[in-house]
Amino acid sequence: MAAVNLDELEHAALVVDDGEGRATALVARATGMIHLLNDDYMDEEAPLPADPDAGDGDYVAVPPASTLGIGDQLVFRFAATHLAGDQATIRDLVRAEDTDGFERLLDERGATESWQRFRTEETQTALRRWCDEHGLRVGG
Repeated sequence: MAAVNLDELEHAALVVDDGEGRATALVARATGMIHLLNDDYMDEEAPLPADPDAGDGDYVAVPPASTLGIGDQLVFRFAATHLAGDQATIRDLVRAEDTDGFERLLDERGATESWQRFRTEETQTALRRWCDEHGLRVGG
């Protein structure tokens, strides 16, 4: 079984989440390759499998980031423990998809390094857990 790259898996989960039901990502068990499939984008390096629904579980569907607890939920969990007084502001920033505003707030509060560490640890934990649950080996 080939290894799944965690950075690519995170990206795929975010694409599926942002796709609002129009994007799909599949992990090929044999190669670890992630296939991104939607109307707007088709990964030429990882083309659509001939029949991803056929066979004996050759592919595993990547869930949306929100299902894994990464993405916006991660921001809210961080805010609850590190920026308790700014939760309303953070909800507004997330709702407006204002990542620059969030980064400015982190800088103002001296929380940028804490956020980066929290984000990395929580994201990798969630992705590793998902891989373990689906019998996928983690690499890179």
